[in-house]
Amino acid sequence: MELDPNKLHFIPLGGCGEIGMNLNVYVYQKSAVIVDCGVMFAAEQNAAVFPEIDALWRIADRVLAILITHAHQDHIGAIKDLWPELKCPIYGSRFAIEMIYSSLSETTFSKDVPVRVLDHSEAFTLGPFKVERIPLTHSTVEMGAFVIRAGESTVLHTGDWTFDSDPIVGHTSDLEALDILSSQNVDAVVGDSTNALESGWTATEGSLRAELLEQIKAATGRVFVTIFSSNVARIQLLADLAKETGRTLVVLGRSLQTVVRAAQAAGYLATLPERVGPKEYGYLPPSQVLVVCTGSQGSPNSMLGVMAKDKRTDVYMESGDTVLFSARRVPGCEEDIDTVQALLRSRGIEVVDEQTAPIHVSGHPKQDELRTMYDLVKPRCVIPVHGTAKHLDAHIALVRSMGLAAERIENGDVVEIGETCIRIGQVTTGQRRRLLGG
Repeated sequence: MELDPNKLHFIPLGGCGEIGMNLNVYVYQKSAVIVDCGVMFAAEQNAAVFPEIDALWRIADRVLAILITHAHQDHIGAIKDLWPELKCPIYGSRFAIEMIYSSLSETTFSKDVPVRVLDHSEAFTLGPFKVERIPLTHSTVEMGAFVIRAGESTVLHTGDWTFDSDPIVGHTSDLEALDILSSQNVDAVVGDSTNALESGWTATEGSLRAELLEQIKAATGRVFVTIFSSNVARIQLLADLAKETGRTLVVLGRSLQTVVRAAQAAGYLATLPERVGPKEYGYLPPSQVLVVCTGSQGSPNSMLGVMAKDKRTDVYMESGDTVLFSARRVPGCEEDIDTVQALLRSRGIEVVDEQTAPIHVSGHPKQDELRTMYDLVKPRCVIPVHGTAKHLDAHIALVRSMGLAAERIENGDVVEIGETCIRIGQVTTGQRRRLLGG
């Protein structure tokens, strides 16, 4: 389709109708910027799924950059697959760039990828686009929203976010910068819908400390805590609790090791105590061990999944140990999680998860935070993304209850952004797959 070159257009190619594989395109004067470039994991196919981008070249002549909001795989995991076609610079925070470099190290073109490390707050120009980064909090460090200005139009693309006043590690959300936007005629907020069905306000990362401490103190054997690998603040909190309870910290799992290295390169986890590896693991008294490991979503190939089946001889679990699932259940992984938890219980291992104790908080805004965001920014329109149909519909209902306009769209929809946001057509979308380990 032909787009008016003097109008700003927004087109999600992934992440609008599902949770995962986020890829958002902004087009103006035949130039494009992409916000995020992520995957969605299909466990039953052992594959990483990412968006088809062929339609991009029918609506834009060039891509000026990929802007990365944060370092989660559903926002950066497709860069290794799609960069050879895009061949554009990548803009992101130091931690995000470190994580991207780790992924690109598996390719033959890693040294060809130009990057720019952004400050927490920074304004810059990309061709006809003027871009500003605004720090927000999320369940990993260095989350940043982007204000994108082109012609007479202004969009705030939030990415994933919360207003966490006690994130443990990293910056808090810049509420002053958001408030300033209210006087700048923001035409649209393109925003996170993940928790739009949930009332209230998301708890802080720091609020987990008391419950996790109680659970660790109550355990008589080893304590295993499985988390989302990218949660740098949770790693720091658990390291602090290990020290406080006289336990030795053990970090198990490739993705966790990668995150620790990237975080330390970005200036985080500087006080992490010396960790022991698998070789020393068996010599430690069980009551003096705290293991942080991968496997919160029940993957049979994760460190927890392998240990649950007693498939390793160097690191193992025994009756009397405790496993804390300090992570939410990602939709589609419930059966795998239940299988691992049943196996652990059959071996006399205690299992605690967020359904039985408050040992996890989300990194996404609930309804009261969404209202606060829109009260601060005062956009003319809201375009919900990052969610399934029920999440998008709940977000739409909340926005309209505030007397604001909302545009309900899906992957491939083309929205013209100005004083009103109007869906003007659709481009073809699809999915590609990469076998994991391939």
